[in-house]
Amino acid sequence: MDNSKFSEEISMKDWLKLQQEVKGLRTQVSRLQMENSDLENSLLTAVEHGDLVEAELLDVNKKLKSEIIERKMAQATLQSILEIVYRDKSDLEIMLATSTEHGDAIEYEQYNRAVETMHQSEEQFRSIAESTSMAMLVSRLSDGAIVYANTSAGTILERESHDLIQRSIKDLYYLPAEWEILQQHFLQNQKVRDYEIRLCKANQEPLWVLASVHPLWLKGEQVLLNTFYDITLLKKTELALRESEAKLREQANLLEQRVEERTYDLKLAKEAAESASRSKAAFLANMSHELRTPLNAILGFAQLMLYDQELNEQHQTDLQTICNSGNHLLAMINDILEMSKLEAGSVLLREKECSLYDIVDTARDMLYLKAQEKDLSFDVSVQPDVPPYIYTDEGKLRQILINLIGNAIKFTESGHIILRVDVRNLPNNIDRIAGEVSEIPRCLCFEVEDTGAGISEAEVLTLFQPFVQTDSGKRSQEGTGLGLSISYNYVRLMGGQMFVISKVGEGSTFRFYIPVKSLDLFSADSPTKSPRRVIGIEGNQVHRILIAEDMRLNRQLLTRILSPLGIEVREVTNGQDAIDVWQSWSPHLIWMDVRMPIMNGQEAASAIREIEAKRSISTSQKVRIIALTASLVELREEDLFINGFDGFLSKPYTEDKVFDRMAEHLNLQYIYK
Repeated sequence: MDNSKFSEEISMKDWLKLQQEVKGLRTQVSRLQMENSDLENSLLTAVEHGDLVEAELLDVNKKLKSEIIERKMAQATLQSILEIVYRDKSDLEIMLATSTEHGDAIEYEQYNRAVETMHQSEEQFRSIAESTSMAMLVSRLSDGAIVYANTSAGTILERESHDLIQRSIKDLYYLPAEWEILQQHFLQNQKVRDYEIRLCKANQEPLWVLASVHPLWLKGEQVLLNTFYDITLLKKTELALRESEAKLREQANLLEQRVEERTYDLKLAKEAAESASRSKAAFLANMSHELRTPLNAILGFAQLMLYDQELNEQHQTDLQTICNSGNHLLAMINDILEMSKLEAGSVLLREKECSLYDIVDTARDMLYLKAQEKDLSFDVSVQPDVPPYIYTDEGKLRQILINLIGNAIKFTESGHIILRVDVRNLPNNIDRIAGEVSEIPRCLCFEVEDTGAGISEAEVLTLFQPFVQTDSGKRSQEGTGLGLSISYNYVRLMGGQMFVISKVGEGSTFRFYIPVKSLDLFSADSPTKSPRRVIGIEGNQVHRILIAEDMRLNRQLLTRILSPLGIEVREVTNGQDAIDVWQSWSPHLIWMDVRMPIMNGQEAASAIREIEAKRSISTSQKVRIIALTASLVELREEDLFINGFDGFLSKPYTEDKVFDRMAEHLNLQYIYK
């Protein structure tokens, strides 16, 4: 008896502890139910109105899965408690049955206490089962008949709980085949936990649930505790996610298709642009050749005629007009070709040692007479600290000065033109442009100031764009609108920057900076241009010169220039004939036109160099080949040198340029008049 009392006390303590745990669990379940209800309402509202995007669906899905984990933990705790409760009921029933069978005397008080404990256990079970949101069904293992259904079971199945009693639990599953699979899973593992399956509502609609099945003993009979947690909302979310993913894939495929179409369009546009660029280059090359070739004859013969002392003054004036007009046309052709090369990025710097004073003097001498004709004051101011010798692209710097001074004279009717040159610290904006040259701390500053018509602020914004002319430029009806654009791009190519300050009616000041390296020493024997005319060659050696040119006038022009100096000259009209004459006559120098029929100049030069290499002819004995070309767009100096040329001369050319090239390659010393 004492032992029975002791066991009773322990059992009551355990039961009180169990009740406290159940109470805490109910609170937790209630909180989860409230949160779940809010979450379900929000999700359903969003789904119904189509307001969820994929990111929000993923977030909801994450929250639902998190909640399911909490529900699973709560479910596991509940099932453990229920198992304890059922075991208590089972133990009491077994104890009473066994005692009665053996006729053991049981005191009336003990019996009442046992029955009361059993009733409390049943009441506790019902209380727990009715308080949870999970559907709970108890069915017999033998025939599957339902012996208990909580309120939540009736709610999710949209039936009355008491209508479920004595129904076969198999009938609650949406598909018999799914139920068969669940049964097999139970037989293999003797339990089922968190199995996704569909139940059937009263209206025959499917209901997705997480099913768990646990075996228990009730009144000496084995039963199954079936718990179901509604995951329909989760399934809808997953379905929405799958639909969203499908739409995204469809959109991605559509975008990829559009990208491919766009890429194809861009490819076509690129090919069209490249084709147009090639057509433009071919057009410019042909235009250059077709215009320069006759200009070469016009300017060349006009210059030769100017040397004729028998011409009267009127004829001299007329010839000078021809030369001036031809040079003007040549300047416009050069501007167009140079702008094209700048746009193509094929203009390179050719830096060398040069005299800054010579560059400035040349620009001044070329334009001084023009300023004098308009009664303009033209002054040049070079500060004492300006280095006399610099390392830069002499030709481009001279062209910039000529363009700026020429524009100043053109648009100034009265007043003055001033060219200033000084040395200044390198501005910050030049640092970014100059690149490696920016390590030089000082730069040259050039200013061209005039008192001309001036430029409006609106025109300044587009002043350096190609083919753009100011109002005064349009009124003058001169030029192509390329001079300033070419000068601006030359300055940038040299690592500097150009600016303009102007006021309408008062004049303009163009200023540009270029970073340059000054030279302390300069070669004393650097070739200088002589204004005198060449009339002979020092020494008694007879020089043989071959002219390979398909244009008769150009051959005649070169012959007229060279023959008076006692030079032996022969002429051919194509590259193949040039090779034959070279092999039989051994000229010292060949003037080779690049464009010729049968075999062009580049092919002929390459063939001559190959023959020289096979014959092991020394460098000093090799013939000098100078290219004559009127197509400056499609040819590069590097390509000419690779093909065997020693140099080139562009058309139209003057006799002094012809003599300079010959002196350079044949080491000639001239006799001047």
